[in-house]
Amino acid sequence: MQGPAFPGWLLAHDMRATRFSGFRRSGFLRSGALIAPCLLASLSVAGLASAQTAQPPVGQPQHQPSGHTTHTAPSPMHIGTAPHTAAPSASGKTPPAPAPSSSATQPAGPAKSPVSGASPSGPSAGKAPAVAPHKKLTRPQQIAALADQLVQAKTPDDAQMLEARLEALRAAGLSPTTQLLLRRAQKDSQADKPDDAVEDLSDALALQPDSAILWRSRAQMHLAAGDFKAAITDLGEALQRDGRDAKSWGLLSTVEDQRKDGPAALKAWQKVLELNPMADKNHKHLDALHIKAFGQPT
Repeated sequence: MQGPAFPGWLLAHDMRATRFSGFRRSGFLRSGALIAPCLLASLSVAGLASAQTAQPPVGQPQHQPSGHTTHTAPSPMHIGTAPHTAAPSASGKTPPAPAPSSSATQPAGPAKSPVSGASPSGPSAGKAPAVAPHKKLTRPQQIAALADQLVQAKTPDDAQMLEARLEALRAAGLSPTTQLLLRRAQKDSQADKPDDAVEDLSDALALQPDSAILWRSRAQMHLAAGDFKAAITDLGEALQRDGRDAKSWGLLSTVEDQRKDGPAALKAWQKVLELNPMADKNHKHLDALHIKAFGQPT
């Protein structure tokens, strides 16, 4: 026995067999397979539009979660269209435009070229070139230099000043003990004790035998004591160590004169004039020694 729905099922079966049988090969039924992709595409377009409307206006900072940095790609600029301007907000206020950066507003100045001939900066700028200091002369070199000046002296006063400086330099080489003995000998000579003075100077020579001034000083004490031979011997030692000492040559001339050796006295005095022309400027003493040595000219 047939149920109540059986005629309907047969009718539906007949309809599919008759009405839609002609479209089976036309692809109409297969078009149902494209419906699902189209629906998915429309949904994705709708989602993209809603995402764009959710972005904040231009000029307002986007909120980023702390600890994560998101990189948003800039939207492409449409060719031929003006730059996108932000739409006014719901409150009616226009959002403030972004402040221009200093690099965009200030044009780069021209590069400064170095000025030719500018003075270099640094610790050495403004300083004169270093000059090597003169090497200090030794005491013998200073004595030699003053002796050269004495030969060129123009007045007796200049000569006396140079002789004083030479005497100070010659005595500067003495040790304190030797200087003490020399001062004692001078006191003995002033007290008319030449023998004691000779003894003091002998002690000084034992300490500094290379000192020419000590040999000359002892020769002077020998002359005061009347020992001409010893005086000449000491003067020989003094001149051997300082041959440009005009005072030693002058003392030798005096000793030779007292010994009545006129030619030797004249020769020694001529040597004095070579070293110090101002010692006998008018040659009076020279003429007197010449007369003693060779007699009165006729």
